[in-house]
Amino acid sequence: MAVILREELSFSYGEGRYKIFVTAVITADGVSATITGGDKPHVGGMAMSIPRPGGTSGKTACDTWIIPVPGHKDHEVASQASRLICLQTGMTAAVTAGIHIDQARPEEIALVVQNCHKAAELLCHKVSRGQCQGDGSLDTL
Repeated sequence: MAVILREELSFSYGEGRYKIFVTAVITADGVSATITGGDKPHVGGMAMSIPRPGGTSGKTACDTWIIPVPGHKDHEVASQASRLICLQTGMTAAVTAGIHIDQARPEEIALVVQNCHKAAELLCHKVSRGQCQGDGSLDTL
């Protein structure tokens, strides 16, 4: 019988109404993550990135498929996160995102997007370094 690696982790990044929540399942060959936050967490879009050889550069590249929920822009965060996770870990990455802040100003949206990117970087760091804890928690950097 084969041993299947499966780790689960949850963490947040940011403060107040700009806090982003990440829940992820890491398997031997892929990462499935959910990114939510704001006043109304929801499912607003998803993206899946699959690694492939990068051609002459020798670096890993990826192909990404995007599924937006009509009327939402959360797929933009999901696609950025899935590409980052895929390229940095070399694993297939599926990300579902849904962040809504009531009457958000452009600078608030920019902060939320930045927090999502930082949270995705933190997830990549933990996956790449194998620092997920068996109890589903995330140790500190």
